[in-house]
Amino acid sequence: MSLIALRTPAHRGRRRRTVGALRSAASSRDLRRLRELLAPDVAVVVDAGEPDRAKVRVVHGPDDASLLLVHALSARDGQEVAERPVNDRPGLVVSRGGRPTAAIAVDLADRLVSVVWVRLDPAPLRRGMAV
Repeated sequence: MSLIALRTPAHRGRRRRTVGALRSAASSRDLRRLRELLAPDVAVVVDAGEPDRAKVRVVHGPDDASLLLVHALSARDGQEVAERPVNDRPGLVVSRGGRPTAAIAVDLADRLVSVVWVRLDPAPLRRGMAV
């Protein structure tokens, strides 16, 4: 897909709907629906947000990815998951007590989620991200 096609209102709308469906399925612990949204080769990239050293973990495949997303996005006391722009694209912001604890961006391929980018402790990046 060309970069111009990625900027069209139709693509932005599809991404926004997919992010909303991802949030809904994960927060309600609907593993079946969540797996339907994920590409067979999906990857979840988690950046621990530690400035002193790089701490990046990658989870591959819809089974492991869906379990990680359910754990991260399911409803818990004091946790809020909001659909908000992340890096100028539809995304999710996880907050606890009004403080962002994770920013999540989503890449699509053929209408399925291909990569989920998770940045823990996104507060230091506020200038670079629309959180």
